[in-house]
Amino acid sequence: MQSWFSLELDGRPYRVEKDDTHLTLAQFLVQLDEIYADFSFGESWRGGCPVIVGQLEKDAPRFRLNDATLLLMPQLAGRQVWTPQGISNSDPNHPVNIALSSGIFESGSKRNGSLAAALFEGFYRPDLRRRGQMNDQFDSLVTRSLNVPSVRDAAARVFASVEQVRHEAAQKAEKSGKENQVWTGRKDIHEDRFSKRLFQLKEYAELNYVDGSKRRFYRPKTLVDLMRLKREYPEAQLIAGGTGLAQDSGKVEWPNLISVEGVDELNEIITDQDYWEIGSAVSLTRIAETIGRECPEFAKLMRRFGSRPVRNRATLGGYLATAWSQGQLSPLLIALNARVMLLSNDGERNAPVSQFFDKNGGTILQPGEIVRSVVIPRSTDSLLDSRGMTARICDAYSTGQRRNLVDPFVTGAFALELREKVVAKAWIAYSGLGKTPVRIKEAEEFLAGKTWNEDTMHAVLPVLHKSAGALLKAASEEEDDEEAALYRKQLVITLFQKFYYQHPDPDSVKPKNLSASNEIGRLEQPFFDAITPLT
Repeated sequence: MQSWFSLELDGRPYRVEKDDTHLTLAQFLVQLDEIYADFSFGESWRGGCPVIVGQLEKDAPRFRLNDATLLLMPQLAGRQVWTPQGISNSDPNHPVNIALSSGIFESGSKRNGSLAAALFEGFYRPDLRRRGQMNDQFDSLVTRSLNVPSVRDAAARVFASVEQVRHEAAQKAEKSGKENQVWTGRKDIHEDRFSKRLFQLKEYAELNYVDGSKRRFYRPKTLVDLMRLKREYPEAQLIAGGTGLAQDSGKVEWPNLISVEGVDELNEIITDQDYWEIGSAVSLTRIAETIGRECPEFAKLMRRFGSRPVRNRATLGGYLATAWSQGQLSPLLIALNARVMLLSNDGERNAPVSQFFDKNGGTILQPGEIVRSVVIPRSTDSLLDSRGMTARICDAYSTGQRRNLVDPFVTGAFALELREKVVAKAWIAYSGLGKTPVRIKEAEEFLAGKTWNEDTMHAVLPVLHKSAGALLKAASEEEDDEEAALYRKQLVITLFQKFYYQHPDPDSVKPKNLSASNEIGRLEQPFFDAITPLT
């Protein structure tokens, strides 16, 4: 094993030797130089310490906004890291730095650093065009002092100028049939010092690192090697995005860590005409980018999940393995009729997501077993027609104290398959009612065979109320929190009512607006004017 690895920090190579496998990037930077002193004050639930990580996602180089407090140093082996200080010092004339130099954002130096990192990632994103995406880009800026209108105006100007460059580059590439490389970010349209270094990245090599305390960090490249390591070190802790483990750095001892990030088979998204198969090491951001247009309910919940730096790191496999009782995604995966594919040295097995969690707040994972992938069925018109269905309606709703970086109170996800106006099959799932996400089968069975209308919606509410009450009674007895249980019980009803009024008939697969918020926010509209044709 080797006792060192290298990374690139603010444009310069760094060799890390014998440093603790538990050391976070924020801790490393504070020790490295006093210019990084701000990194000692970051807390993930307050927005953390944003940095930019350059990485390869299959064949696409990407700059991703990350939180330095949630990154263990060995995870960065072979990667590029840019801090706000490095971005500022490396190119003062970069559009992001010019925008920040105006001084109109009414934030301190640390918050300016967070803003710089968020602007920087947005500048290089090939998909950033709509107002709602702009909101998501800056959702890690947890502060009351920021001049938000000024931030939006400045960001709109910066991002619109990039879109003009991208549009012109795509037109030039059209003659050679390579315009798709421009729109998907596989071609360097910027050709500045940052993007040139990003496009020089190579695939990550296997890593077998041991620190000065003899703790080991493994990053295998193949599924075979991963399972071999699991067999050799049965007590080793698997690490995917690491958003959960890094929070425990310094509190928990992990003699051996095995990262799944480098395993090619776990980093794939397979798009079949019938389904998506999503590898367990794929980040939530990549999933939303891939399936979000066809599965808007997934993209919708992503806007309520953590913050942009967390979504860029968190993986679907890691999320499921933690068995988060209040997690937003589990009910939606149940409503989507998704299955979890499990792998061990003894072979493979699979289970519906609704059967993946046990009653005690854990999962059905056996010792030596990992989450290999999640299979989500698609619901195209042709697939529905082949099953004799005329429509599939699906949506999800989450309620919490605020939009980001808090545990939600209750999340509900609902899906109906209809033959004309009759419910053929229903999926109703919630999290936040107990130790584990639950599927309310009594309500599903009640809906089957009934016409989807307001009378049916009202008739099923007592069934939901009774089922939720039984679940919450057990939870409140353990937690001694009767008021919270009553509130959650009401949310069970409220969220399902909202589902009906947004989807009152088979033609309302796309949700109807129930308030003026979308109209005022214009979330689906571009934040720049129409692109001027290249002359």
